[in-house]
Amino acid sequence: MAAKSRDTEVRLQRPRNRKQQILTAARDLFVELGFPSVTMAMIADRVGVTAGALYRHFGNKADLLEAVIEENFGWLGDPHVPDRFDDAMESSIAQIAEFPYLSDLWLHEVRHLSDDSLKLLRRRMLAWHISLMPALRDRRPDLDDDQLDLLGWALKSVLSCLTRRSLHTPEAIRLPSVRSALQAVATVQLVPVGPRGDPAGSRAFPVSMRERLLVAACEQFGYRGFYETSMADIAAMAGVTGPNLYGYFDSKADLLRAVHERGTHALWLGLEGVLSSGRPAPELLPEVVRSYVGLARTWSSTLGDPTGAAGVGDYLKMAQREYIDEWVALLTASAPELEPRTARLRVQIALLLVADLYRVPRISYRQSFQENLVSLVMTVLHDGGRAPSS
Repeated sequence: MAAKSRDTEVRLQRPRNRKQQILTAARDLFVELGFPSVTMAMIADRVGVTAGALYRHFGNKADLLEAVIEENFGWLGDPHVPDRFDDAMESSIAQIAEFPYLSDLWLHEVRHLSDDSLKLLRRRMLAWHISLMPALRDRRPDLDDDQLDLLGWALKSVLSCLTRRSLHTPEAIRLPSVRSALQAVATVQLVPVGPRGDPAGSRAFPVSMRERLLVAACEQFGYRGFYETSMADIAAMAGVTGPNLYGYFDSKADLLRAVHERGTHALWLGLEGVLSSGRPAPELLPEVVRSYVGLARTWSSTLGDPTGAAGVGDYLKMAQREYIDEWVALLTASAPELEPRTARLRVQIALLLVADLYRVPRISYRQSFQENLVSLVMTVLHDGGRAPSS
């Protein structure tokens, strides 16, 4: 009877929101450390329960990820977006603001879902994208369907900045800046997007085996993620045999560091090439943007969210800060009325916009994509006005 009484007492003391506590702890750990690095024991410890108690709610870590994704993205299955542009943006802001790590989960963790779950999530994301089109046509009746498609993806990128863990700007600055960026993007002047290119035919590898490996690793890490990419994947893409691969890089972590270092050097060389002209800042900024956009399909991925693998994260964060500082300096010299934190946030939104749009092959392989992307970036930096001709 005493044992039965103790069991009853434990059940009575168990919080009714235990499942929600587990979901929140799992979400936070997935975002902080990445799904592959998180264990069920870590989640149980964060919640303050035993592993056995955790398994009563979720059979394994994959089930837990599925539940986290469903909780955060379930609303995409039935999006209700007003047909007026301003109302649509406010409705989207209100919806996204409820989920503080939505962007990080989408960028880094959904790739670990089962194939069926990932396909369902992508269908939902596409449904939300389509639901934005009437509001975009309301604001920009002058654009064709392909231009509106590009604009829709750009707006979603800006909206995602409400929930990016890598952006540390206070909400009092971030929210009005995102609103302004949304309005600015809606005003951008676009050229016809042109025909689609051939992604498979656009890559020519250098003769050097080491260079081939760096290029292949950059593309594979960007597409699959560090943990899901194997050395065999990189070797196959580069056309390099296993023994030759390890003759250049000791490990995948060693290759990741080399990719980040090469990308950082490429960006700085591009920046230096523009600055050396000695022209005034308002003329330099569009050229820096154009240089960056030209590198963005490959090496500018080094400005993506840092991975914690192999200690590369600290190096990458420092490189990001230094490079972003250069953009901020050019922007504030062009628009001295800008408050420094607002200027920095505009630069971050613009750089994230570039990375996000390159991740959408159906728009990033269009003939005029880079020209339109430069216009979008300049519009975000100058808040829709005062932007020099790019």
